[in-house]
Amino acid sequence: MAKGKARVITELTIKKLYSMSGNHCAFPDCTQTFFNVGNKTNVSNICHIEAAEQGGQRYNPNSDDEYRRSFDNLILLCPNHHKVTDDVQKYTVTVLKDMKKQHEAKFLQSVIGQDVITKNPSALNIIISELGSRIFDSQSTTEPMSAPDPENKIQYNNVVRFRPIIEEYKVYQGRLNKIYEEIEKQGSTRKEFVLHNIKSAYLIEKGKYNNDIEQIKANADNIIESVQTKLWQIIENSSNKSFDLPIEAIEISLYVILVDAFMRCSILEEPPQI
Repeated sequence: MAKGKARVITELTIKKLYSMSGNHCAFPDCTQTFFNVGNKTNVSNICHIEAAEQGGQRYNPNSDDEYRRSFDNLILLCPNHHKVTDDVQKYTVTVLKDMKKQHEAKFLQSVIGQDVITKNPSALNIIISELGSRIFDSQSTTEPMSAPDPENKIQYNNVVRFRPIIEEYKVYQGRLNKIYEEIEKQGSTRKEFVLHNIKSAYLIEKGKYNNDIEQIKANADNIIESVQTKLWQIIENSSNKSFDLPIEAIEISLYVILVDAFMRCSILEEPPQI
């Protein structure tokens, strides 16, 4: 019997799930590892937060198969805790999403300071090429304002969860600017397309909060996360499958580009001028 589309998970999504799992079940305090050194046995379960099919736990009839099979709706659990989370009264969508975020935050902390970009020098160029291959949304955008002080912008927008990411990767802006300069010398529009696509994704998210600045501030981390998800979707749906980068290099390259866009005011709001 053929799998439903919601169960056909892409290779890149699977790689990202395992990479960001730290080889551990996402259930709090679970010590179960998925792979042991020298042992190819995999004891993990790829679990849908909102069920893949009608009748499953936490099924959302208003969703679609693309979201159901997306990274955001999947969590890696050991078999025991997969069964435990069938209790939908206790393990709601919100509870499982928070569990996933907290577990994957440990991965981000583990790669901070490892200088993944230096170890994968072609990563930024490749990701820029993918994100800037064309304009992916017709949302009208304007040129970013002059960049404010990053700390002022972090505080103004009430960024909490992504603060360490911004503080860690803002130092790469100089390197990214050099890449952008080389791209512009070649007469390419990829830089403009990258910034347009990020700004467009942000404006769509901003619109979900009726452009209310207080609501934007209250959801700043979720907005950044949603924009990053959109960029991942662009990479995942790319017809160019020839690049072979570690998931960590893709992830960190996206963060470097996002942080640069944050500092250019393509994401979140510029503090008012005093």
